[in-house]
Amino acid sequence: MSQVPRWLPSAPFGETQVGVGVLSAPNSSRQGGMALFGTKTVPDEEVGLLQPSVGEAGNDRAKRPLSLAATTITATLVGFLVGCVVSLYVFGQYDSETSALKAVVGRQTYPLNFLVVGDWGREGEFNQTMVAEQMGRVGRQLKINFVVSVGDNFYQAGLKGPNDPKFQNSFSKVYTARSLQTPWYSVLGNHDYLGDTLLQIGDALTKKDNRWFCDRSYLLKHNLCGPSHTGHCHKFVEFFFIDTTPFVDKYWSPEQKRTFDWRGIGHRQTYLDTQLEKLNSGLSSSSATWKIVIGHHTIRSLGRHGDTHEMVKQVLPILEKLKVDMYLNGHDHCLEHIKREDSTVHFVTSGAGSKSFQGLRQGKPEDGLQFGYDGQGFISVSMAAQDLRIDFHDALGHKLHQLTLHK
Repeated sequence: MSQVPRWLPSAPFGETQVGVGVLSAPNSSRQGGMALFGTKTVPDEEVGLLQPSVGEAGNDRAKRPLSLAATTITATLVGFLVGCVVSLYVFGQYDSETSALKAVVGRQTYPLNFLVVGDWGREGEFNQTMVAEQMGRVGRQLKINFVVSVGDNFYQAGLKGPNDPKFQNSFSKVYTARSLQTPWYSVLGNHDYLGDTLLQIGDALTKKDNRWFCDRSYLLKHNLCGPSHTGHCHKFVEFFFIDTTPFVDKYWSPEQKRTFDWRGIGHRQTYLDTQLEKLNSGLSSSSATWKIVIGHHTIRSLGRHGDTHEMVKQVLPILEKLKVDMYLNGHDHCLEHIKREDSTVHFVTSGAGSKSFQGLRQGKPEDGLQFGYDGQGFISVSMAAQDLRIDFHDALGHKLHQLTLHK
């Protein structure tokens, strides 16, 4: 299992080994409501067989052989019928379980499996715990390597201090499945910026729960060679995590009534220019088989927020020029897959970790909406050197949509 990274001085996008992956970050200061679905547990009913009634013995002994014969025939018929039912049940269960097992085994052939969830931190409310339960189930089946959080980790206004109970109540006490006890690689969302951002990207939370890792921007690298591969692996994926909140103009407006924690940003334009330059440089020099960029805000979306125009203007041209395969985001509380004819990038939204049902607009053909779900859920991603598969899951465990890409 990968361990939470500890930073070391390095060159641009300096690298620190994390299990079989590599994690790096530029200029890091690191050292080292209402339930919308309802379920009710129904106990299994006991199943038994009623004993056949033999009847009371009469005084007429002549009737006994007939009664005994009738009883024997009845018991034989009952036994035969029961045997048929049991056989059908057993073979039906076997076929069902075998099919499920084959499906799981098929997914485990991918060298890399992970989950993506966003906009989740509501102390278990708005079905956050239901989503978490299904994440644990899918995570167990896929034997995931890690979880990606695409921001808005703690509502409504981030964390207020190191002892804020929201960290335990929204994270540690919610994502309790064994399969989710793995690194969580996170970015900041706009709601996180309304609290103590330095706390989220510092070491204090990692000391409370060693799964937690969050920073403004960083690079994660993971090889895609299977267990049978020998020698150096030349096939790998690189994930470029970026800090999207500072791009949005309205958060900096004098009319903005909310207070954002911009500590550590410095001069806004300088910060944005530096981030764009490093993203451009990192993607340009990358020899990765797959390139995936991860941020909180949307680039393309038909959800409540829609496109983030600042991201379309400043970030999208870089992604298209340098042939990024996919942009993963949250912000809109839905699940989406968009692939437009005018762009080479696949846009995938997974911002449905808790409060959802905020509406999806009916797009035009040119908007490229391949799939949209206005409800709670998450996605699972499985990757190999030439294949990428994404499944979209809802809070009840249903698989809603599948995206497959090949190289």
